[in-house]
Amino acid sequence: MTETETVCFEQNLKKLEALSPRLAGRLRGAKNEGSVSVVMSKAGLPSIKVGDALLHSVYDPAREARDWVEHHRAEIEASSSIAVLGFGLGYHVEELLRVTDKPVAVFDPRIDVLLAAVQARDLSALLSRVSVACCPDDLETPPTGGVLGILRHEPSVRLDTAAHEKAASRLETLQVVSRGLNIAVVGPFYGGSLPVAGYCASALRNLGHNVEYIDNSVFGDNLLSIDRITDDKRHQDILKNKFIDFASEAAVARIVQFRPDIVLALAQAPLLPLSLNTLKEQGIATAFWFVEDFRHLEYWQGLAGKYDYFFAIQEGGFLDMLREAGAPRPAFLPVAASPEVHRKLMLDAEDLAEFGCDVSFVGEGYYNRRQLFKGLVDLDFRIWGNRWEGSPELGPFLQREGARLSTEDSVKVFNASRININLHSSTYHEGVNPGGDFVNPRTFEIAACGAFQLVDPRAGLSDFFRIGEEIICFDSLADLRSKIARYMKDPEERKAIAERGMLRVQMEHTYERRMEEMIGFIVRSGFRPPWREKRRRDDPWTVIAEAGADTELGKYLARFAGARSLKLSDIIQDIQKRDGDLSRVERIFLAMETFQKWVKK
Repeated sequence: MTETETVCFEQNLKKLEALSPRLAGRLRGAKNEGSVSVVMSKAGLPSIKVGDALLHSVYDPAREARDWVEHHRAEIEASSSIAVLGFGLGYHVEELLRVTDKPVAVFDPRIDVLLAAVQARDLSALLSRVSVACCPDDLETPPTGGVLGILRHEPSVRLDTAAHEKAASRLETLQVVSRGLNIAVVGPFYGGSLPVAGYCASALRNLGHNVEYIDNSVFGDNLLSIDRITDDKRHQDILKNKFIDFASEAAVARIVQFRPDIVLALAQAPLLPLSLNTLKEQGIATAFWFVEDFRHLEYWQGLAGKYDYFFAIQEGGFLDMLREAGAPRPAFLPVAASPEVHRKLMLDAEDLAEFGCDVSFVGEGYYNRRQLFKGLVDLDFRIWGNRWEGSPELGPFLQREGARLSTEDSVKVFNASRININLHSSTYHEGVNPGGDFVNPRTFEIAACGAFQLVDPRAGLSDFFRIGEEIICFDSLADLRSKIARYMKDPEERKAIAERGMLRVQMEHTYERRMEEMIGFIVRSGFRPPWREKRRRDDPWTVIAEAGADTELGKYLARFAGARSLKLSDIIQDIQKRDGDLSRVERIFLAMETFQKWVKK
């Protein structure tokens, strides 16, 4: 580079690093391969050629940019944020910034063109106002919501049409997602994934999505009652299969009526392969979250290839196994906590008497837990949960005669116990599983309550918490007893560790965060909402844009911008609620309603 080019380059990169640091890093290591050349225009301004293709006028690039902006003026005025496809030397972007203060993002896949631009011109003012991306996955919609205008710089787009169309597709999808998707969540009949399904539905609503929760727990007792109809195992299986088939078809009926963009099914949700084929024919994307240990429950093998997206709480080798089983897009997604449910409580004396103790455990009586907990019978120890039959040594410590504990009461136990033991399940270890490769929901839930826990070591646990500062691990019965004794003597340290763990969960490990990660992965994988064209027709932002945001009609309709759809009946209801004189626009809408009623007669 010449001295002038070096000065331009450094000035531009300094600005670029603030808004587009990833691109700035790529440009620092980029080299001009020779296909791009900067030529001087007759107006004395640099222009650029890529091979034989000119990206700007060789007569007056600045005037050409003004013409480009004028050509797109209507779209610029109707948009609340703007994405430009194609950067070139930036003339058209500079002119755009002169006529609008709306957020602007620019995409250009040609790193050699971008390198020539930051060497040829002082673009520091431009780069301090726009975000620039060269990879579609780096594109994000501006945070204003509303209508996104996508403007094409055609000479740049023609250099790589496929990349620019991919970017446009991603921007359009992100725009739809930012306004909220229709998502159906399908839960199981019962089991550990049942509450997780509810947390997912709640989190998605909190993120602004329209959610239909298909709660199959209403069928749980009916399914369990089949065993009381007959003792014949063959007839039991026949009846259960027919019942599951009914539940699956019922779920599909609700899903198809709801017309979702995505169906999210939780582990053991009753969606049979035939039902999934029906959803695929409807063009509905399907996602499955297997919040189970793949070694313990192996039904995933028959489902891996049936879903568009398969999420697992174990990574590494399991993701490879899912690919081999036909999963097209497997991904790691750990569980979390729901701060609306798992939170610090002020318990009254009655709850403290029932749930309070030195040491507690909430969960099922797996083999490893039965073996290890025999070593705690000399402590003030309480066990909550079911399937502990056949362990006479632990009988005196089992609460409520081994009944399953509700989520609400589990949260009370976490809050009331001085120390919560969190031992992950195993059907064959004598205590701690040294190869544990997933983190259970209880880890996050106890921490979210601001409660102190001792947990067995797990692969990946250090990715979620700072071990020793936000959570404490034990690796054997002797180590567990030692740490119980130590932390029982130091309530202030217990409190400090628990509060640090609680803050970590609130910041990073909520179901809202997990659902954002899930939808982000789905979008990055090429997802397109199946009802996108229909949604556009009744999308308030689209109606406002067509009316013109600055017109009398557009300004009136702006009050409905936050709605998911906009129909004449919505407008009439709003007018009827308002007091005072009617505006001209309101009188027109009332006249339209009267005419519509007359036509229907």
